[in-house]
Amino acid sequence: MESKRKRAPRGYASYVTVLTLGIIVLVMLLNSYRTSIRAHAAQKEVTLRIDYDSKEEATLRAIVPIAANRAMRCMQHQSAAGNNDYELRWQRIFRAAIDESNSAYAVESAVLREFGLQDAVDANPGDKQLYASETFRAYDRDNRYTTPGINQDFGLGFPVPLESVSSQVNDLDHTWPIISDKKHYGSLAAEKVGASVEDYPQFNLIPYPEIRFGYAEPGEMFVAKRNWWAFKMNLSEHHDNITKLRKRTREFVFSIYEVPSQLGISAEAFTVLGQYEDGTEWQNFTIQGGVFASRARIGSGLNLDRISGRHGLEIDANATFGDEAAPGTIESGSDGGLTANPFAPGVRESYELENGDFLPVSLASESGRAAFIPINRGVEFFDRFAHNQETQTVSPTTWNNYSVGALQCAMHLDITDVKDADDPYPSELEFSFLKNGLRQTVEIGLEEGNDIGLPPGYIYIADENETVFFEQPVDVAYGKNGSYYFEEEVVGSVTFENARFGDPLVGTFKAGYYRPSYPFEVKMLHDAKPCIEVYPERFPDFLAQLGADSVEVNHSLSINVDYPGSAYLQKPSIPCTELDYGVILKECGDLTPYPKGFSLVTNLRLYIADDFNVAETTPPAGSGIPTPYYPPCSLFAPEKRYGAEDIPFRLKLGGQMGSLAGGADTGTESVHLFDLKTAMEGDVAHDKIEVNLSPIKHPAALPPISMMNWLVVLEERRSEMYTGKAAAN
Repeated sequence: MESKRKRAPRGYASYVTVLTLGIIVLVMLLNSYRTSIRAHAAQKEVTLRIDYDSKEEATLRAIVPIAANRAMRCMQHQSAAGNNDYELRWQRIFRAAIDESNSAYAVESAVLREFGLQDAVDANPGDKQLYASETFRAYDRDNRYTTPGINQDFGLGFPVPLESVSSQVNDLDHTWPIISDKKHYGSLAAEKVGASVEDYPQFNLIPYPEIRFGYAEPGEMFVAKRNWWAFKMNLSEHHDNITKLRKRTREFVFSIYEVPSQLGISAEAFTVLGQYEDGTEWQNFTIQGGVFASRARIGSGLNLDRISGRHGLEIDANATFGDEAAPGTIESGSDGGLTANPFAPGVRESYELENGDFLPVSLASESGRAAFIPINRGVEFFDRFAHNQETQTVSPTTWNNYSVGALQCAMHLDITDVKDADDPYPSELEFSFLKNGLRQTVEIGLEEGNDIGLPPGYIYIADENETVFFEQPVDVAYGKNGSYYFEEEVVGSVTFENARFGDPLVGTFKAGYYRPSYPFEVKMLHDAKPCIEVYPERFPDFLAQLGADSVEVNHSLSINVDYPGSAYLQKPSIPCTELDYGVILKECGDLTPYPKGFSLVTNLRLYIADDFNVAETTPPAGSGIPTPYYPPCSLFAPEKRYGAEDIPFRLKLGGQMGSLAGGADTGTESVHLFDLKTAMEGDVAHDKIEVNLSPIKHPAALPPISMMNWLVVLEERRSEMYTGKAAAN
């Protein structure tokens, strides 16, 4: 008999359970997937932001040297000719920065090819071509690339503006980086800079930027002029439809500070500090403030407040800086690995943390988006005749006139001829000066005057029956063709006529001549070397005799040899030889009649035969310059000798000392600034040298001619720096 089994009920309850669990698991998987997608999206955005930040930083760093170079080129010959100015525009500066920094792509194509990845799929949506027109724009207008800081107060968060009445500068500065003396501080800067803008429109007292390059202390007032341009940048904006990334537009201020050399020591050379060439340590030396050298070796035992360099600093173990010892050497381990090496990892950070200040030892390469550029023309700085006239420049200020000291001088004195090829003794000088702001030239024959039989030094001034007024005593002559009547020490009105002088040549139309008391003459040094002997103390009266502008305008003198203009004159050699002419400086102790100081520039060997600038005067009103105060003066020559016929017993040097020797990048030959020589070519005894150097602290202390430097800085304008927006044009 077949047994019957009880049939079990259907398992529909199990299906519900499985379905429910499945749905739960599916939801969890979907949620995990969504979380993973969100994490990937967040990671993608973070990666993109990091990528863009790196690209932006690379682009910004590239802008600094490119823009400075293009600003220089805008001042140079033919920069505006044809299409030469196209590459100098801000648009092309930004384009070049993008290209040189390779900011369009995360990895350079050359690197991809090296690893065989040139055909790899690029999953970075931010790797796209960048266009300057879509990446950069002016602060105030979208159809420009930069907003120049001139002729408008842009409000909080912006530097003090410059002003210009030149329509050329105002039109050009939006499109090109223009550096020009036609930009100045005016009423918009009044009470916002440290000195009177009426008295010091070109260079004033402004704060040093917050950078690690210690030419001055951050925030310290120093003498400079700040040219600046504002712009906005966003590398991601025109790709955001692909990347879906919204990135903040950043605002920047690009600045070129024009910085006249003002430190106690400024040397564009490989400079040895603290020791003479024979290894003897400096004695009787006081150096206040900072020191700059393109490359330097700081000797043992020397103490400096601060030092900055461009290409390297070698520091002996016992050198100290400021109040803190910072011994060591740049070359890691060469001295046993001193822990206080200022360039060792962590030393700078520890010093700044403990002292709340920047380390007083710095290199330009440590400054991030900044560069320090000495404008050094080398031996060309001394020679007006080494340069052709520059035309068709973008900037109204040409590069040679800006950077060559000899060309900047108000007065020129040139040797223009000799008697013959066998006799180097000068037979003619040419002197030029400013009168009512216009250049006037006087030819001075040393063998004969301007007319037949006229003694040397007489200058034509009037025709017969004309009247001339002389403020200072002069010698006068009246006549023609070798027949003259003379009067000496004449002052006041002189009518050149027969009634006063008599008729030296009947029937001939005659002329009037005068001879001033020249502040220069030709002298033989050691009875062998023809030299131009110059007497700065005589120039005020001499210029008055010429009816020229005063020494407030005619405050600087270049002395050169016109070798292009004479077949018998040769270009002076540097280093100087005994076959070259020289310049002897005498009667130069009291320069107080020069309210703006005095400068001399020559490409000849300079013999300082008297005390130079040792008479005190009253500091300019409102300058705050302490006493004793002396008129600001500068002497530029390839070689200096102390004394002429006599050897000085003791030398006391004050102010600033510099070198244009150059060769700091790779040159091994060092410069010793204080290995001084006498006129007899002997060394000045080290124990007879006393040096007291200090920085220039006010524009009133700038001499008429100075070396120029550029400090180029790119700073971000952050919202925490200001509380309101600037007004638009």
